[in-house]
Amino acid sequence: MKIVIITAMPEETRAILEKAAQVEKTVQSHHSIWRFRAGGHDIILCESGMGSRNAGSAASAITSEKPDLMISAGFGGGVLPGLKVADVVMAEQLLFWTGVGLEQVPVPLYGLDSGCTSFLLRGSFVSCDSILNKKQLAELLPKSVKQPVVEMESTPVARVAFEHGISFLGIRAISDPWDEELSFSISEFCDDEMRIRAPRVFTTILRRPYIIPQLIRLARNSRKAAKSLGEAVEQLLRQL
Repeated sequence: MKIVIITAMPEETRAILEKAAQVEKTVQSHHSIWRFRAGGHDIILCESGMGSRNAGSAASAITSEKPDLMISAGFGGGVLPGLKVADVVMAEQLLFWTGVGLEQVPVPLYGLDSGCTSFLLRGSFVSCDSILNKKQLAELLPKSVKQPVVEMESTPVARVAFEHGISFLGIRAISDPWDEELSFSISEFCDDEMRIRAPRVFTTILRRPYIIPQLIRLARNSRKAAKSLGEAVEQLLRQL
């Protein structure tokens, strides 16, 4: 099988590459691409950058490879009690925050009825273009939603995959738990292309030094999430 994996950030990309061998790197449509074999499959790993626009652009560009499966992989945040840091969740439902409400995304999701994904937790992914207040988001969720995960890229990737007749699977490792409300917006650290830039991080910290303990905690949790993500993707590719 030919499988495309789309990540957003370097930390997510490195987590998957750590398990890869004989990797070939290229650049395609301004996106870094890594090619390797894993689990008997041809893997194309693409780092899109954060946010819906970047994820959708990368997914659209990579459809020229004609993959059999497109996976959106990375970090996410827990919304309700239950999920803990480093838990790995597969999407069984996609929702999109429009800015005024939640939209159900009617795309088929790969692997829900397959034993090859039985080792993964199941949950609903809520995609958005900015960090949402988790308490407010929790109040908006339908009662039927279980183990919700907030993230930024799965919905646009899933929509592109669906438009091109490509199977889609979403997987997220929890990097911040339900009771961790971030005191900053990720956009404060990013340029106009939603890529984190050190000068903007430094300026934000100078302006609001009280976020330093949270950044340290988030970095520590992200390392745990990265380890879990890499291991889960490796196991998934072996079992597909």
